[in-house]
Amino acid sequence: MSLWWMLLAVAVAGAVGGAVNALLTENGFIFPKTDVVDTTPIWRPGFLGTMAVGAAAATVSWGLYGPFASYAILGPAAPAVAGTPPAVGLTLSALVGALLVGMGGGRWLTDQADKGLLKAAAVKAAAGSSDASASAKIAAARPAAALEIARRL
Repeated sequence: MSLWWMLLAVAVAGAVGGAVNALLTENGFIFPKTDVVDTTPIWRPGFLGTMAVGAAAATVSWGLYGPFASYAILGPAAPAVAGTPPAVGLTLSALVGALLVGMGGGRWLTDQADKGLLKAAAVKAAAGSSDASASAKIAAARPAAALEIARRL
């Protein structure tokens, strides 16, 4: 069986695991949607989101720790001959490790943006008038929505 078919099988198994997770949570088998709670949108990934994350997580895990982790998928598979430059290639673990780093890096970047939004919301809220209703909305809001609520104070 080809490495790529095995990788696909692992991803499908991870997606099934994500579907089981969706079934065991209060989300069930809903499609991705945005609920509005007190004018604050809350995104719910639904079963498709949990299946996508499950597929990615299973792929990363198998690629890093599975039997083909050191398998060269691009470039030379054989070691370099003595006296020549080393053969360079891309292993499966390096490829899925890049996926993991990309997910983590993207998360870090969005967290930095969210931190700036939340800081601005705190400054605006502190300078605004006291409003218990707005305070509750800010506490439940996503960062951009929290800033918009604070601007109206």
